[in-house]
Parts: sequence; structure tokens; C-alpha cells
Amino acid sequence: MKVADRSEWWSQRVAAEGSTASEGIRRQLGKPKLDPLTVLIREAAQNSSDAALPGKEVDFNVQIRQLTGNRLAHWRDFLLPDPRGAGLGLSEALNRQPTILTIADRGTTGLGGPLRADEPPLGGERADFVKFIRNVGERKGVDLGGGSYGFGKGILYNVSRCHVIVADSRCIFRGRPQRRLIGAAMGDGFQHGGVRYTGRHWLGVQEGDIAQALVDDDAEQMATALGLPTFSRDQTGTTVAIIDVDLGAVRKGDIEEPRTPESAAEYLASTMLWNLWPRMIADVDNRLRCSVKFEGFPVDIPDPESTIELRPFVDAYRRLSRDGEYDVPSRRAKPQEIGRFAKVESMAPITKNRLLALAAPFSGAAHHCARMRQADLVVDYVAGDPHPTESVQYGAVFKTGVEADQYFADAEPPTHDDWVTSGLHGTALGVVRLGASYVRGNLKPSLPDAEPDQQHDAALAPLAGRLSGLVSGATADGATASERRGGKRSGRAGGRAASRPKIVEGPKLTVLNGEALVVATVELPAWPTAKSVTAEALVVVEGGTEQPGVLEPAVVLGWSSSESGEKRLGRSATIAREDSRIWTVSVRPPKDTVIRLAFSVEDEG
Repeated sequence: MKVADRSEWWSQRVAAEGSTASEGIRRQLGKPKLDPLTVLIREAAQNSSDAALPGKEVDFNVQIRQLTGNRLAHWRDFLLPDPRGAGLGLSEALNRQPTILTIADRGTTGLGGPLRADEPPLGGERADFVKFIRNVGERKGVDLGGGSYGFGKGILYNVSRCHVIVADSRCIFRGRPQRRLIGAAMGDGFQHGGVRYTGRHWLGVQEGDIAQALVDDDAEQMATALGLPTFSRDQTGTTVAIIDVDLGAVRKGDIEEPRTPESAAEYLASTMLWNLWPRMIADVDNRLRCSVKFEGFPVDIPDPESTIELRPFVDAYRRLSRDGEYDVPSRRAKPQEIGRFAKVESMAPITKNRLLALAAPFSGAAHHCARMRQADLVVDYVAGDPHPTESVQYGAVFKTGVEADQYFADAEPPTHDDWVTSGLHGTALGVVRLGASYVRGNLKPSLPDAEPDQQHDAALAPLAGRLSGLVSGATADGATASERRGGKRSGRAGGRAASRPKIVEGPKLTVLNGEALVVATVELPAWPTAKSVTAEALVVVEGGTEQPGVLEPAVVLGWSSSESGEKRLGRSATIAREDSRIWTVSVRPPKDTVIRLAFSVEDEG
């Protein structure tokens, strides 16, 4: 007999003393302000992070595909017939070639521990299988983990139109590897044959009064038939397959268009970047190596540290982890440290990264703090005061202290996307409020007291974690701020503003062929004779002092005219009377520096 033929659904009866209704568990999430796919990724990544093996990177992979052909036939053999009287709509879903979404982690413990909820775990044993598959409302028991009582897993069933999932796991159970596979459903409560049912169902092999998971060879045979992700030798982890997944919709004006597998995959990659980046950057413990595929095609997910939008947050996180000067002290003896805070300013993106824009938690330049707990997963982004200079953004990070972490965990709703003080009291209330007030009070741009001429440089120069290509612009007439304070002009074009080059756009950061460049558009006067115009890109250090010859120089690559299509290589260009008067200058800046642009003019010949 095939394994699929021996598997059947078991439906949970309402106990005489009362039971938890299935729809009540699903509705514990309420109506989150986040997109359901974002809630799904946050919950799944949190589970994977909490189950990470010590010192191991975690492969966190999401795939979207449509079930067709032989693969669909195997799924029908396993999942059908439906639980009697349940009304899940499983048959209808499998008749329309549904889309399936799988979330797989490797480098984690897998779903270990006892298979039955009434079997107590041995000393030191984690009951992960029972807590994920059978129980709800029980603490995970993971020190400084991201999860709390397990209500968040309701999102797995919510995004399935028939509320059905299949879990496939490989773990080490009492000294030996074990493969486990089981189906589960959370429909609505119902009555059938004069008996009331909670709406919870499990699909497996009947063992006494429950449906038990397929194990070892049976589980591996079924997982292979269903086409679930494989395990390499000695590898542990978990795969969750969501049946007939609802990928959501995208609003375009007044019209909502259903997401395609491709657009959903891109959105998932985007929401990974915004919500999981602290676990995705290099050199962090239990790093998440994230990937997304649709119908076998991968989505290119950039390193968060390489993106202009996320770089200030990454730099603030690294600064926070490195230094102790940002500690947020408590007003009470315990905990001594509520958390840590760091803020970094950088150049704002000129154009939006299309992938990052899909799930961006805010619009425009960053002026936000990413709040997180010890699990290093973003809780939310809190907005501060925008920077008065449009070309500058700032990102901050607040991370809870070890002793204070549980207070903030208690303040989180099931979606883990906020810290809510209602319902808290005593120390917990004081700790969470103090953390929130500290963030609000420090989310301001860096604007030290300075002369107006020095203000722009002062806001940019002293910042650690600056992005390659931060720019301090020249004044409108091309003179630098130091010249306006009495310095000698480097060119010999005369003192009248009308005879000087004028920056009409920029300087701004752009990316060309994968390289970060600074570009500025310059308008040249209508000189009666040919002139040699030289662009000077000076590196600026702390306090706005120019240090030519000390730091790695900025390189002026050349000049180009959009009017005539002409290009001039190098820092100097000879401009004749009949030449175009509008030119774009391109500069390659050194990494992590501020540069200042200025222009000098000499008579040609």
C-alpha cells in the first residue's frame, strides 16, 4: 500500500470541558497593518532564527510554483479526500491547479522533541514539533528569541485559501536523525454527524486517537513525491508548504491587480531586505542566507550593505554593536541597560531602487529608527524629524538590552510589529516607555551650531558610515564655502559671478555600470574666447577641512554634453565659443568620504 493511501485526516472534537476554536487562533493576529506576505516572512524567519544551530548560517528559502501534471496528482493523492464535513474547500483548490508557496530553512534544529502533545519532553529536550504543529499559546522557551506564545503561526494558515499546510522536517531525536512529515489545517468550527469539531485537523497515519506524522522512510518517500526541497547528508531543518496560497494584490490607482508569482516573489525579496537585514549582513551570528524563486527563476537579492536605502541602518547597527557610548540607561536598578541606540547620516538616494521600493515601510528619504530586540529582527521603523537637506538621509537603530528584552517581548502583539504599552504595568511599563521616549528624543538630524556657510559641511563631515559618494556641493556660482570665507580663488577667470561656471543641478549620487559616481551639471558662461575649465574634487574630512594629498583622491572622470553628445575625458575641458554651455561632470569618489566640487578657469593658449 502506498504511503498516501495510508494517510488520512483526523479532526479534533470539541472537548466536554471546552476547546480553543480554530478560527479564534487564526484571528489572534487581528487585522495587521502590514501586508500578509510581510507578516508571513517575519513569522517564518523568526521561527528559523530561533531554531538556528549554534554557530551555523541558516539557509532561508522561499519558492512559489503552480501545481500541475504528475506533481499535482501526488498532492491530490496525499491531501484528498477532505476532512468530512469540514468545508475547507481543499478539493476545489486542487481542481484549479493551485499555487503553492514553500518556506524552507536549513542549518536549524528542525522540529524535534516528542510527536504527541501529551508526552513530556526529556530533560533538556525542546518540544518544537508539538509547539509548532499541535499546541498554541505555549512559550517557545528560547532565550532571547523572537517568538513568544506561537499565535503568529496563524499567518501560515491565513494566507492559504483552504487553511492547509504541510510540514516536512529533519531533526535529531534522542540521538538519531528522524524525518517527519504531517499535514495540518485550521478551518472554521463545524458540526458533523451530531458531533462538534474545533476546525483543527491533522493529516497523517492513524495512531490510536490521533493522526501521527509520517516518519523516516515514509516521510522521505512522501516528500520526494510532493517535490518538497531535499536535505543533504546530516542536514537538519524544516520545510512548510502552504497550499493554494493567496499572493495578495497590488493597488494601481483605484484598481487592485492580483500579484503574479513573479511580482509576489519580488515583493517577498523586498520585504526580506527591510525586515531581516540585521540577520542578512556579513559577519553576524547565525546569518540568514535568503533566497526567493518563482517557477524555478531566482530573484536577485542584493547585500543590504550595498544598498543606499539600507546602508545608514546597517552602519548604525554596526556602530551600535561596536561602541558602548549609546547605552540607554534605566532609571531603576534592574535592568541596568534598557537598550542601545546609534544614528548615522548618509546621502539620500536620487532614484528609488525598484526592488526595495516594493515593500518599503516609508516613502522618501530615511529619517527613521529601526527598532529591534535581541533576536536582531526589525520590529518596526519609527519616524523622526526629516533632514532639512533633501540630499541627506539618516537611519538609526535601537536594540533592547539583554535584561530588558523580555519586557519589550511582552509589549509586542502577535505580529511582533510594535511595542504597545497598554496592558503593561510596573517595571515593564517604565522600561518600554523610556525606550520609546529615548528614540523619539534622539531622532533628529545632526545640525550643530555653525555659520550658514559651514552648515552643509558640518552636517555631513563628522559622520561615520558615510556612503561612497557623499557630496558637499559648491555654491551656486561655483565658488567653495572656504573661498567665500576669504580664501583665494584658484582660477583666473576674474571676479564677476557672471564669468564663473555655475552648478545648476547636483552634485548628486548615481550608479553607472555598478559603480557609485557623483555627477553635477554645470552651466558655463558665453565667453568670447576659448577657455580651459578644470573641475576640482576635494576630499573633506572632520570639520570640513580639505586635505589634498593626504587622503585617497577623488577622480574626475570627464565631461559630457547631452546637447551635442560630446565627451571630454579628464578633469579639464577646453570650451570654445561655439561649444555647448551645459556639461555634466562625473567624479569617482573615494569610499566613505565627503567631497567638495569647485571649478577653475584659464584662458586657452
